[in-house]
Amino acid sequence: MLRRFVPLFLVAVMVPSAAAAAPADIAQLLGAAVARCWNPPSGAVGSVVVHVELSRDGHVVGTPIANGLANAGVAKAAVRAVEFCQPYHLPTERFSDWQHASVRLTAGTGR
Repeated sequence: MLRRFVPLFLVAVMVPSAAAAAPADIAQLLGAAVARCWNPPSGAVGSVVVHVELSRDGHVVGTPIANGLANAGVAKAAVRAVEFCQPYHLPTERFSDWQHASVRLTAGTGR
């Protein structure tokens, strides 16, 4: 019997408890900004959540972290999208709502 190996990786990362979900309006703004740069590998399937720290001027601080059930190419493409689309133009008076942000990106079905 021939088995086909499908590389899927689960990357789990502990997220500090201070990183809470952003309000829906902020999450929608950030998600729309990242979606412009989202270019998953052809034929890829999977979903990742990218956790990112942002500076007050909308730049990524440190390295974004992706976790979820997807192949490594999807995770790399998701991090690349978050990094490439910066700076993010979000309401500075609500910095505490988006300083610690998460964005879900899905490749394949349901995209």
